[in-house]
Amino acid sequence: MKKFLSSLAVITALAVAPALHATPINGQFSVTGASVQDTGTQLIFNPNTINVGAANTIMGDFTTLLTAGEAGTITSPINYASYVSGSSSLAFGSGSSLLTLTLNTITCTLAGQFNNCVGGGTLVTANPNFDPTQFQLLFTTNTAGIVTFQATALSTPSAVPEPSTLMLLGTGLVGFAGALKRRLA
Repeated sequence: MKKFLSSLAVITALAVAPALHATPINGQFSVTGASVQDTGTQLIFNPNTINVGAANTIMGDFTTLLTAGEAGTITSPINYASYVSGSSSLAFGSGSSLLTLTLNTITCTLAGQFNNCVGGGTLVTANPNFDPTQFQLLFTTNTAGIVTFQATALSTPSAVPEPSTLMLLGTGLVGFAGALKRRLA
């Protein structure tokens, strides 16, 4: 009976592990938009509407989450001189296809009359097949005037252990403890 119960526990653990699998979003896409004015301390988007770039700029998992030219919005203005985490975001789609990039950090470095900006944060989708994922947003502005906004969003899946990996490790440790107990008894 004990062998049956232990076998049943192992089979259950192996069956449940794939269901707990965490799937980060992997890939990149470009963003285009209306004019952005760089004041030297903040970015002002006018209007605050943006779009997903051309089809050839959508790669990886984003090919199932976004379509070329899909409309979106960006929080404006973005005060990069004293940025408050989570105060700006980019959003595309709606309902079950909503994709939101929330900026936790943004840094702009002046190089001549251009500001090279790097933002980072969390990417979340309403699609239940994907977990929140870290992302990086890269773009350049012209401090001498208003320019068209173009950026690339790169997802960077974290190296956090997946729940299924932890479940398998736990099952192995329980099995090892059981075998050790039998040997010592």
